[in-house]
Amino acid sequence: MDEPLTDTRERIIATAQALFGRFGLKKTTLDEIIRRANIAKGTFYKYFSNKEVLFMEVVTRESATLTALIREAVREAPTPQDKMTAYLKVRVRAVAKLANLYEVTRETVSEYWPRCEGIRESHLLEEQQVIQSVLEDGVAEGTFDVPAPRLTASAVVIAARGLESSWMLEANLLEIEEGADILLEVLFKGILRR
Repeated sequence: MDEPLTDTRERIIATAQALFGRFGLKKTTLDEIIRRANIAKGTFYKYFSNKEVLFMEVVTRESATLTALIREAVREAPTPQDKMTAYLKVRVRAVAKLANLYEVTRETVSEYWPRCEGIRESHLLEEQQVIQSVLEDGVAEGTFDVPAPRLTASAVVIAARGLESSWMLEANLLEIEEGADILLEVLFKGILRR
């Protein structure tokens, strides 16, 4: 019995994801993806026009995975403050695990990041909505004093995104986790002396 088409496509994506994560986009050859996925070259082209299109599919999936991890962590956290902490901590840790969205992109930042960034924009908007909801809930229960939750959520996501950009360029996860802690401190306590 023949393997269903979706299984073949998923196998190609999973194979490419592992290879891109290990060797990077430039060093991973199409022939290696085809060999490891155990498919014919024509089968590859049935699903993807080239290696770069496949890479963009991997990045799209990893973006969706990041968004899902964030939503789950925020949903499970008990208080608005815990939800904000969960958001930043999960986001920073996911950076280290979603190799193709970050590691490979760092390798090819000038060439592929503009296209990857377009994919990320829709997911960043979802993140902003999650954070806005957390802020609104925190205001409603008296935990937060946020006069403009939508703008504040945007600022938080932009700041978290800045940490992500730093990690891509510098590859020091410990510093990024410390940056997340500092960002949380500023969010919760502010910078004005009281």
